[in-house]
Amino acid sequence: MIKNKRWMIALCVLFVIIEIALGFLLQLSSGRVADLYSMCAISLCALFFVLFFERSHDYFLMQIALLCTLGADYFLVWLKPHRQLPAMCLFLLVQISYFLRLYRSDENKLRKKWNLILRGAFSLAILIVTGAVLKDKTDALALISMLYYVNLLLNIVFAFAMWKKNPVFALGLFFFILCDTIIGLNVLEEYFVIAETSVLDRIIDPGFNLAWAFYLPSQVLLTLSLFKRDTKH
Repeated sequence: MIKNKRWMIALCVLFVIIEIALGFLLQLSSGRVADLYSMCAISLCALFFVLFFERSHDYFLMQIALLCTLGADYFLVWLKPHRQLPAMCLFLLVQISYFLRLYRSDENKLRKKWNLILRGAFSLAILIVTGAVLKDKTDALALISMLYYVNLLLNIVFAFAMWKKNPVFALGLFFFILCDTIIGLNVLEEYFVIAETSVLDRIIDPGFNLAWAFYLPSQVLLTLSLFKRDTKH
């Protein structure tokens, strides 16, 4: 890890500027060009994170999460046709990595206990509910997707409960779920007729890629969440 704080801040600013530029470029592009900018933006997050290298569980858990995110985006963005199942398996590993980071860094024993209890209870409950609702249409993709979403929700709850410890991490997860919510609303169009003049339709199709407008900031914030303010000058 770079020890000089001024150098680290300068590199972080440069990283954010490049990501903002890539974000605008992908919004102004379409097809494979937009896919290329998207993959470059996520790849840069994983590469930039090397600058934070340290021998700690937090670092390796975050690097695993960012690499799994990159792999998931390869299946969902770059690969044609898209491969949703391996992508969602990787995204589930991402949330497990974030859970382990939260759990290890939490100094409140009672909160850690509830983290485990709620995670186990809600994970089991969502599997049962998914099976009950979908019945014979239940498949691995549906089960893993719901497990992923439940773990993301719980990670957000506990990250905000530990807000003072790492607000950047909490905000990154919050933008993450905003992206997933937009994607979920888009899926609704496959099952329900949504009036073109409705507020929901404007949210789903605002004229730009709203999901990535939330997703890219989430990845940038999560990448920067390991930056230590006490780095030497």
